[in-house]
Amino acid sequence: MKCVDCSGQLKQVDYNNIRIEECSSCGGIWFDRGELDKAKNQTDEDLRWLDFDPFGEEANQFLVDADDKTCPRCSAKMDSLFYEESQVIINKCLVCHGIWVPNGQFRKIVKYLEDIVASESTSEYVKDSLKQFLEIFSGKESVASEVKDFLVILKLLKMRMVAEHPELEEAAKKIFQYLPFL
Repeated sequence: MKCVDCSGQLKQVDYNNIRIEECSSCGGIWFDRGELDKAKNQTDEDLRWLDFDPFGEEANQFLVDADDKTCPRCSAKMDSLFYEESQVIINKCLVCHGIWVPNGQFRKIVKYLEDIVASESTSEYVKDSLKQFLEIFSGKESVASEVKDFLVILKLLKMRMVAEHPELEEAAKKIFQYLPFL
């Protein structure tokens, strides 16, 4: 496959047990269907609950003017969009559902998501944990995956609660001792 940006050769590389294609010239990365999300989760487990589906309807609000890139997998024209509210532009193929991420932009996506995790308040984590709990029953991922997402949220909620309210640390310890999976 040829690079979307510089026409260099894409080579398969192992990224945390995920086989991705990376440009040997410019460092851009091609993710096949679902691999971008897996790579994000493998990079930082605390980000796994932050789901963004570039192919979902909600992603349409992040579309930007096309820059005429073609898919290295199937040669279809790709759409350009921001990765959520970040300033990172990715390209998606509507035919094979692959994602092109230019050089250095994957790290920026991870940093954007880590900033979300770091800035959430206890009350936001409470809302997110309720939402994530409901996704166990109605989410797009497997039940096991949604449960893992929920457990990550509970862990982050506990950490944020203790950070914001250190006087509650003993109470939190007593509550969470009955939840040994945290």
